[in-house]
Amino acid sequence: MFVVVSQSPEFRRKWTSVLERRGSVRHIDSLAAGQSALLDKSPSLVLVDARLQDKIPATLIRELRQQCGEARLMLGDTVFAPLEELAALAGGAVACCDAHLQDEEFERIVGVVLNGGVWVSQATIPLLVSKLQAFSARQEAAVAAPAVPAPDRLEALTQRQREVAEMVAQGASNKHIARAMNISDRTVKAHLTAIFEKLGISDRLQLALYVTDRK
Repeated sequence: MFVVVSQSPEFRRKWTSVLERRGSVRHIDSLAAGQSALLDKSPSLVLVDARLQDKIPATLIRELRQQCGEARLMLGDTVFAPLEELAALAGGAVACCDAHLQDEEFERIVGVVLNGGVWVSQATIPLLVSKLQAFSARQEAAVAAPAVPAPDRLEALTQRQREVAEMVAQGASNKHIARAMNISDRTVKAHLTAIFEKLGISDRLQLALYVTDRK
């Protein structure tokens, strides 16, 4: 079963003539509450008239994708720029069909989609290829580049500051640190302020995690 979502008689007539050769076609005006109950019957394809909205953002496409469940989502009568089409496909649509395509093109697209494929328009293919090439280049660079260990900022601390940091990591309080190092509470606080600045952190918990992570 196929579901066509549109308020346009022309849209319904055009797509029904294409889809009914492959199965039964049901119509609904929108995917609003109540109307979308038809999707519970597990259609294999849901075709949404993109003109239901002045603009279909990627977030709405993802919401439509969730409402469609296991069904494949196609957008009909779209007027998308290549980048918008890629965004729609990334959001979960499997085809964006321009209204000016010929009937045989609609037939071919439906065949691709029902066979598990994704249809990309001729205008969008060069952009898709360039993005895939850029992604591949980044992946290759990441594999080829030698791993560079993160610098150990503890090396920037003085010996006394490192002792304070170690005791903080062990859960010692300022008073305990002061007694153990025979210094005042105020000096402990001064050490901690300097440590936080050098390590780029803001509290004792972050300091404890940083020290522990480097053991």
